[in-house]
Amino acid sequence: MLHSRKGRLSAFGILYISEGIPYGFTTTAMVAFMRIEGLSIEQIGGFVAALFIPWSFKWLLAPIIDIVKLRRFGGRKAWISACTIMMIVTLVVTATVDFVENFRLLLWMIVLNNLFCATQDVAIDSLAVSTLKKDERASGNGFMFGGQYFGIALGGGGAIFVSSLWGINASLFFVSSLLFVNLLFILFFIFDEDAKLVDSPRKVGQFAHFVGTLGTFVREVYTGFVESGSGPRFGLLFAFLPIAAMALAYALLGTMQVDYGLNETQISRLALGVALTSAVGCIVGGILGSRFGVKRITAIFYIATVIPTIVLASQISSVGLSNIPSGLFHTLILSHALLFGMAFAVRIAIFMGMTNPAVAATQFTAYMAFSNVAISMGNYWQGMVAERMGYAVALYVDAALVVLALSVIPFLQDRMEKRATPERLAEQSVTR
Repeated sequence: MLHSRKGRLSAFGILYISEGIPYGFTTTAMVAFMRIEGLSIEQIGGFVAALFIPWSFKWLLAPIIDIVKLRRFGGRKAWISACTIMMIVTLVVTATVDFVENFRLLLWMIVLNNLFCATQDVAIDSLAVSTLKKDERASGNGFMFGGQYFGIALGGGGAIFVSSLWGINASLFFVSSLLFVNLLFILFFIFDEDAKLVDSPRKVGQFAHFVGTLGTFVREVYTGFVESGSGPRFGLLFAFLPIAAMALAYALLGTMQVDYGLNETQISRLALGVALTSAVGCIVGGILGSRFGVKRITAIFYIATVIPTIVLASQISSVGLSNIPSGLFHTLILSHALLFGMAFAVRIAIFMGMTNPAVAATQFTAYMAFSNVAISMGNYWQGMVAERMGYAVALYVDAALVVLALSVIPFLQDRMEKRATPERLAEQSVTR
């Protein structure tokens, strides 16, 4: 499928579905299951924070995948296939864990599952960077994130719906089956052209070659962040800050639905609506960013996510969560999903403009990984605040923190090529 434009766009959209399925299951379905079983909001916030840990460090995985080619086994296809298999295995093992009695073991299993998810993500991104043509990248990213949100809908709302009919173990079987179908797609329809290449003979051992390649990688990353103007450095700070008003996009949304009084079927429908609305938001946000400028649109939608967050917080403060009219509750959640999708998608274009082409996949992965640190930290403190001070306070604080990100946006700019000074030119001529 990677030999034609339509095939490439479709293939990477389908590959990203496999990323969204376990993500949706852990951040939506598992959160709902745990709250129904009586786990505290603080525990659930810690759970969601823990599952983002592997994603926060996936930039460390990028050089390993770039260096360890596995060409004899299919190149990056081998990495993607192996990770998908391990994602299935860890989910099946998770099915045997009683998360009320063995919460710590559950955390470790979910962290392990997301380690394989994050590794798979790096391998897919690496394959996309080297396969998509220049004029296909924007559309390709649209299909990829659209596929991811579709996977989130299947793994989140779909799993909850299956659980409402046949139980939690049935939902795990459902999610594992979806991943198995995706694995078959990878095996039969994906081929890494890089696997055709023959490794050149090395004068040094495998370990020495790895260390040398890693040294080159580190120098290029240093150039990308430090010697490319101030934009990439401010971008790193921006990545660490909250992604708009984000409490209604992660763990707090899951626990809030249960405490509001929704049953599993109602939660599954709302989760499906949130995922699909967010997908639409990503597409619309990307289009608006291309037309009116990514920084301007990012700032606008960062501010816009504050509106439904504050309105919901004020409603909780005045009438209580369970007394909010159903229509208003669903409208606020879905409107936030649309606005958050717009903010999330368009901000990615900012990081792309800051990335050094020499280490494109790795530096971009670093920005995304640091963004996951912000998500992990956000879920952790939101769970603690909501448990001890209530949902309204957590939402008000979440909305206020958007100011931090907005204050950095004016300083964000594309990377600058390192200027060749006379001294550097002389140095290069001597080297030659």
